[in-house]
Amino acid sequence: MFHWLRDHRRFEARKRPFPPEWDAFLRTNVVHYSVLDDAERAELRAMIQVFMEEKQWEGCGGLDLNDEIRVTIAVQAYLLQLGLSHDYYRNVESILV
Repeated sequence: MFHWLRDHRRFEARKRPFPPEWDAFLRTNVVHYSVLDDAERAELRAMIQVFMEEKQWEGCGGLDLNDEIRVTIAVQAYLLQLGLSHDYYRNVESILV
């Protein structure tokens, strides 16, 4: 019923500038990132921004989560869906690390 609000929030998240430090995490931690073309990298960054905003993140066992951990996990999740139809892991509410 309120999918229009969710879609609007996702649209806004996708058009925000991608933080340069996040891009550095991708280049350092994800070997596959370097073989993607510019369009694939742009789409992957947009999907990551939505994922980072929509999901609740929790460090287990006293782990102090930082953006490097979150971004690295997000990119691994979205490399699986790059180029495919998806709904941003709609049924996943929390990421436990």
